[in-house]
Amino acid sequence: MRKYLQLLKYSVSSVASWVVDNGLFWLLKTLLAARLGGFADLVCTALARAVSSFFNFNANNRLVFQNRGGYGKALLRYYCLALPIMLCSAGLVTLLDRLFGVSAPALSTGIKICVDALLFLASYTIQKKWVFSSQ
Repeated sequence: MRKYLQLLKYSVSSVASWVVDNGLFWLLKTLLAARLGGFADLVCTALARAVSSFFNFNANNRLVFQNRGGYGKALLRYYCLALPIMLCSAGLVTLLDRLFGVSAPALSTGIKICVDALLFLASYTIQKKWVFSSQ
């Protein structure tokens, strides 16, 4: 039962972070897309993820995994995971935007939501077994 409670807490933490991430992505893309051109997805994803990931790390560290190890060690590991996840998200969003000819921020955000949903379980497993492990 504890395993499922942890996954539920992780889901709640992820949804809260998702709201922050996607809300900021949409806002930034709406404001900056014309200025950033082909780099808009990467820049907007990076900025939104920087804010939402720090929020997510702290929620997962304290509430989800109740980390008893070092804060700094877990933070470093978290960002060693978050960076490849962010790049994968941005790369796939850019690829799919171009493949389908998407230019509207709302449609691009929808694609990003689908991509990030697929990255969810992999991230949970890695955080549980490596980021917040006491070893």
